Amino acid sequence: MTSIRALLTASEKAASAQSVPVPASPPGAPAVVLGGSEDTRLLLRGLLRLHRHRVLLEAPTREGVERLPRSAETKILVMDAGTEKGENWAEELTQLLSGRTDLRALVILPSSDPALEARARRAGARSTLVRPFAIRDFIQAVDALDTAPPPG
Repeated sequence: MTSIRALLTASEKAASAQSVPVPASPPGAPAVVLGGSEDTRLLLRGLLRLHRHRVLLEAPTREGVERLPRSAETKILVMDAGTEKGENWAEELTQLLSGRTDLRALVILPSSDPALEARARRAGARSTLVRPFAIRDFIQAVDALDTAPPPG
């Protein structure tokens, strides 16, 4: 059996032992995941955490989110509109965003349909994304909401 060993001088060993701290990227806005299946919420939560967002909660319906206390801190609401056009996601979003200046909504739509996008905008969504989507597009949409100026 052959073994390979690196032979370092004392100065090379000292240089490799010194580590330079890498500054951590600042955390993104906290997030809330709403709607969709349990698997979809799990996937979205994982993507958000992977890209430095703290997920405050996930819920299948708006009732879970309504219990979230209001605060001055902006929160990103990621809502999965489901798979059918007849679902009541737009009404839920409208009711949830009513009076909530701390939530900025991103709605994930089941298909590319101008009527669905218009419905999401009327309900208060700041951004929409059509399924299937690239992960980088999802993160860009979330980060754009995180850095967007407040409405008004």
